[in-house]
Amino acid sequence: MPRSPKNSIHGPAPDPIRKGIRWAVVDERARKLGVNEAMFREVNERIEGLAETFGLGGQPLDLICECGSTSCTQQIRMTTADYEALRKEPTLFAVYPGHEIPDVEDIIDRRDGYDVIQKRDGDPARVARETYTRH
Repeated sequence: MPRSPKNSIHGPAPDPIRKGIRWAVVDERARKLGVNEAMFREVNERIEGLAETFGLGGQPLDLICECGSTSCTQQIRMTTADYEALRKEPTLFAVYPGHEIPDVEDIIDRRDGYDVIQKRDGDPARVARETYTRH
C-alpha cells in the first residue's frame, strides 16, 4: 500500500506493477528501510555541517548509526575524511556493527566502531539514490 505524501518525506511511493503480494511486501519493506536510513544519513549530514561551522573539522565526528531501525540510538565515530569518502557513493552507509540487514545490503568494510554497508541492486539501491541529497 503506497504511503500518502504526508507520511513520506519524499511524497508517494512509486506504484510499480508487481506479480503477487510477496513482491509488494518486500519492495515496501526495502523502501521503508531505505527511507529510515536516508533520514539518519541526513541527520549526520547536519552534524558534519555543524562541526564545520564551529571549526571542529580536525576532530572525529560523533554520528548516529545509519541502519534501518527507527529506534536505533547507537553512535558511531569517524574522521571527517572517512565521512566524506563514505558520502561520495549514495548507496553506502555507516552502521554500528551487527546492524546490517543482510537481505538488502552487504558489509563491504569493517572499521573501528562501525561497518560500511552497501545497498544491493534493485529497490534498496534505488531508494538510496533517490534520497541522496549531495548531487
